Amino acid sequence: MDNLAKIKKVSKLFNILLTALIVIMPIYFISYWLFINSFSQDLVAGSSVSFEGERGTLTVGLQVIGFLSSLFPLGAIIYGLVNTKKIFTLYIDGVIFSDEHVLLFKKIAKAFAFWVLLSVIHESVKSVVFSWNNAIGNRHLDITFGSIEFGVILMSVLFLVIAWIMDEGRTITEENKLTVW
Repeated sequence: MDNLAKIKKVSKLFNILLTALIVIMPIYFISYWLFINSFSQDLVAGSSVSFEGERGTLTVGLQVIGFLSSLFPLGAIIYGLVNTKKIFTLYIDGVIFSDEHVLLFKKIAKAFAFWVLLSVIHESVKSVVFSWNNAIGNRHLDITFGSIEFGVILMSVLFLVIAWIMDEGRTITEENKLTVW
């Protein structure tokens, strides 16, 4: 099996995995907010906020607000996954370096950056939703930017550098093809 055939085979596998993630992620988000009141308090609160007093059951309205706020970071995730899937589709088609690759890597970098911004907003909304049933004076808004967000910003920069290197490599390859020895 030659190298291109190996690349195509692995790319088909990743294409299937990415398609599955694109389908599973929305189902996960819907399930999380639909069944949030049946999860243990530690599981729900562990991600951002602790409940005070009783279980902290969320009303349907608060669940809807939480779900709607989660759609924005989910959209960034799906956008990144769709563009990653397009890269592997190019590999399946035997296209290894192209202008489209560079564009797709830049789009993935943007997806990472948007995810960070939208995730911070979502986690802030979630902190309000989870503390809404607390006594007045004990409700709060948490705005956090942690190591995960910092790491994702670094990944965004990394993908921009990869896009730049790929574009330079593509340009050099095209120039070499035009050179007559």
